[in-house]
Amino acid sequence: MYRIIRKRKYWYLLSGILLAASIVAIAVFGLRIGIDYMGGAIIDYRSTNPEASSIIEGAVRDQGITQYQIKGDENGVTLRTVDLSNETHNKINQVISDKAPDITENSYDNVGPTVGKDLTNKSILAVIIASLAIITYIAYSFRKVPKPLSSWKFGLLAVAALIHDLVITTGFVAVLGHFFIWMEVDALFITALLTILGFSVHDTIVIYDRLRENFIKNPNQGIEVSAEESTTQTLARSINTSITTIIVLTALLLFGGTSIKHFILILIVGIFFGTYSSIFIAAPLIVSWHEQDKR
Repeated sequence: MYRIIRKRKYWYLLSGILLAASIVAIAVFGLRIGIDYMGGAIIDYRSTNPEASSIIEGAVRDQGITQYQIKGDENGVTLRTVDLSNETHNKINQVISDKAPDITENSYDNVGPTVGKDLTNKSILAVIIASLAIITYIAYSFRKVPKPLSSWKFGLLAVAALIHDLVITTGFVAVLGHFFIWMEVDALFITALLTILGFSVHDTIVIYDRLRENFIKNPNQGIEVSAEESTTQTLARSINTSITTIIVLTALLLFGGTSIKHFILILIVGIFFGTYSSIFIAAPLIVSWHEQDKR
């Protein structure tokens, strides 16, 4: 037995340091806000030129623009960037035309900051609704857990572990965003957080379910012993699942497109800390809360 629960104070200390460092990073560095949230220009280009994306990217960089997204397919390329003046817009198109006359602008639109604000509000609402749904689902699923345990404790502490994961992951994004322009907060960032949320809570539920089973089988051995057994029994499964997922994501990071690089990296970090919190934080918190209630 690995004595994970018995050494929980060390895990709490480690998590406290990581959370504090993440909060400081977010406060000091801030988050590099992407075009999805601050508004900007969207330009569609039509071309079958296989070099279209690199040509357009070069034209954008020639104007000193560092915040942009380029997505291409067999029919053309979509450029998303900050607000452009008419002069800058024309210069970009002129450079593109000089290098590849077959690349033609199909449409040009501006996304105002009000759209970005609406997207921000919807993203925050999505995270809140998901968290409440998780609490309710776990509380209902664990409603037959024997006393003195409470099903609501499982739900609340599962979400507490999720918040732990999301804060640390966001801190990581803040640090990288300070040094690299490609790490920004956009719609993919929110998608990554929601994916991490789902992965982490699934891992936590597996451990909690085993804890419930062990406590029902041996109610006299105490919650700490049951929790210790449960984390030990599910440890290999949790680690193997995470390693397998991270290997696949690493392959995507190395060989996938640049437009999803930040998304994949956020997933890798989030899944790593999600696995850590499921094993070393979620189950120990149940024990700590139970002991606090006994005092």
